[in-house]
Amino acid sequence: MSSAENDVRPAVPEEVPALARVLARGFVDDPIMRWTVPAEDHLERVRVFFEVFDLRTAAEGWLWTVDDGAGAALWVPPGTEAEFDEMTFSLEDVVREMLGDLNERYDEFWGWAEGMRPAEPHWYLDHIAVDPARQGSGLGGALVAHGLALAEAAGMPAFLNTARVGNVRFYERRGFEVIESSDAPGGGPRIWFMVHPA
Repeated sequence: MSSAENDVRPAVPEEVPALARVLARGFVDDPIMRWTVPAEDHLERVRVFFEVFDLRTAAEGWLWTVDDGAGAALWVPPGTEAEFDEMTFSLEDVVREMLGDLNERYDEFWGWAEGMRPAEPHWYLDHIAVDPARQGSGLGGALVAHGLALAEAAGMPAFLNTARVGNVRFYERRGFEVIESSDAPGGGPRIWFMVHPA
């Protein structure tokens, strides 16, 4: 295990505002966020979304970071599907107001995407980002490896989805396999669903 992997640790709620800025920079051009979050003031809206959402995930111990906060990954543990669905769809009022006319699209997209998760128990990489200035330094790989180690220790697969074809190759190099690739309902982006076998 590299020193970068040793630095992966749970994020605490107090770190979430700073991590939300990292996530917003990483996801500002992501096709899923472009599809489900309004374009006006897009970077700020994405930041707010991650801050509000990940305050809850950090409180559960599901959000991971590295010592200097240059990256974050949300690894959702098995057996928490109902709780995570509640987080995904019972959004705070500030987020619902921010989504505006795209609330229905958000619900439709995530209802479809969450429905693609495996039936068997698994670890779910919901989102991950590294500060653009630190990309290529191994932090993303360490955050992925950490979650895969959790899955391996439990004898379970890991699952993720991505709308970026470049990410597919990144995850394939780490043992993930594409199990489905299709366009989101209503003219949404193409999504690759991937599993890392147990």
